[in-house]
Amino acid sequence: MTDKIDKQIKKNHWENTVIVAVSGGVDSVVLLYALREALPKLHIIIAHVNYHLRSESDDDARFVAQLADKFNATFEQIEWLDIPQKSVEKKAREFRYQFFSDLAKKYSTHTIIVAHHADDQAETVLLKLVRGGQLSQLSGMDGSNQNIFRPFLGITKQEIINYAQKKGLSWREDRTNHDPSYTPRNLLRNEIIPNLKTINRQVVYHINDFAKQIAEQERLIKSQASQYAEAFEKNWTSVPELWLVVTIKVYLQQKGLYQFKESQIKQIHLLLLNNKKTNGFVQLSKNLMFVKSYQQVYLTNTSEITNTMQVLPTVMLKLNQWQKFADEAFKWTDNDSDLNVEKLPFSMITNEPFVYLRPAKASDKLAIINGHKKLRRLAIDEKLSQAERQKMVVLSTPNDEIIAVKVRQHWRISTNFVTKQDAKLYWLAWRIEER
Repeated sequence: MTDKIDKQIKKNHWENTVIVAVSGGVDSVVLLYALREALPKLHIIIAHVNYHLRSESDDDARFVAQLADKFNATFEQIEWLDIPQKSVEKKAREFRYQFFSDLAKKYSTHTIIVAHHADDQAETVLLKLVRGGQLSQLSGMDGSNQNIFRPFLGITKQEIINYAQKKGLSWREDRTNHDPSYTPRNLLRNEIIPNLKTINRQVVYHINDFAKQIAEQERLIKSQASQYAEAFEKNWTSVPELWLVVTIKVYLQQKGLYQFKESQIKQIHLLLLNNKKTNGFVQLSKNLMFVKSYQQVYLTNTSEITNTMQVLPTVMLKLNQWQKFADEAFKWTDNDSDLNVEKLPFSMITNEPFVYLRPAKASDKLAIINGHKKLRRLAIDEKLSQAERQKMVVLSTPNDEIIAVKVRQHWRISTNFVTKQDAKLYWLAWRIEER
C-alpha cells in the first residue's frame, strides 16, 4: 500500500514550490509525509486554517506548526473569526480556498495540493445524487482542476490509515467527523456507506469508477457540443435538436458565463423551439440577456440596450445646411452639385420649410403601392435583429409623414415621395462626420 501512495506522488511533475493544505488529520499528514519522502528538496508551504469551531482547534494549529518544523516546510496559518450562522460548511470551503489562492500568489506557484481521497469522492457523488442537479456533477471532484491537485483520489481512507500506521505517523482526530448528526456528509461517512459495504465491500471503488465514466462521457459530449457551438450563434437551427441544450450550455461557457440556472437553460431552449416567436430574449442576470433573432442568437448587455440612436434627439434639417446626427452629418438639399457624398433622391409636391431626421418608432408607417406598412412589420419582413431595429432612422415631413426609412445601410422611399415629374426634386445627402 505504501508503494501505491508513493507512486501516486511520484507520477506527478510538481513545481519547485507547492501549497499543501494540512489540517492535521491523517489524510493531510500522509500527503505531507509522502511529498517530503519523494521530493526532499521540494519547497513546501503548509496552509492551515484555524476555524475555531472546536475547542481543540488551537491544539491542531500547534500540531501542524510542529509538522512544518519537522518536515522543513514553511508554515502559513489563517484564523476564521467571522463565522456565519448559516451555510457554515459552504462558507468555510470558500474561505480556505481563497486562503490557498492568496498563498499561491504570494509564493508565485500554480500548485495547491489537497488530500481528498476515494472515500471523499464517494461521499461527494452520493451527496450530489441525493440533493439533485446535473449529471455532470456526478463526476465528482477532478484529480486536477486549474491549480488544485488531488493525488489521493484513487486511494481509500483505509489505505491512507494503513500507510500512516506502517510509517509510524501521528495525527489529530477530529471527533466531529464521527458524529452522523453533525453534517449530511458525516451521515454518509459513518452510517450510509458502511451499510452499503454490507452489500458490496467494494462500494467506494465502484462509486469512484462510475464517477470516472461519467466524467469521460461528459468530455465526449462537451467536445461534440463545442463543434456545434461554433455555428450556434450565426445559425442555431444548424444544431440538431437533441444537442441543443448541451450546446446552449457550452455556448454560454465559451462566452464566459458559468453561473446560470437550469430554469434559464430551459427558457432558452423553449424560446429557440418556439416557431411562432422569431424574436425574443431570456434575462440571464441583471445586465445580461440572451437574444434570439430569427436564426441568429447573441448575448447583450442590457445596460447598453438603450441604443445611442434611441437617446439622440430629433434633428431638424434646414434646407442646404449640414446637421450632425449620430456619427454622420446630413443635409436636405435642392442642389445635386455636391460631390463625394452619399445621396438619396426624393420629390415633394408641397414646399416644406424643413424636414426631420429621427430614430424610427415601431408605429411609424411607410407608404407602399397597396397602402401602408408599419415599420414594425417591415422589420419582421426584413428579419432585422433587435440591434438592427434600434438603428432604423426615418426622414419625415413637419407633419410626421414618413419620406424614407433607413434599413441596415439602405434607404427605402415612401411611394408618396418617389421622384415625379410634377414635383420638386430634393436630395438627402450624408457623410461620415469627422471627430
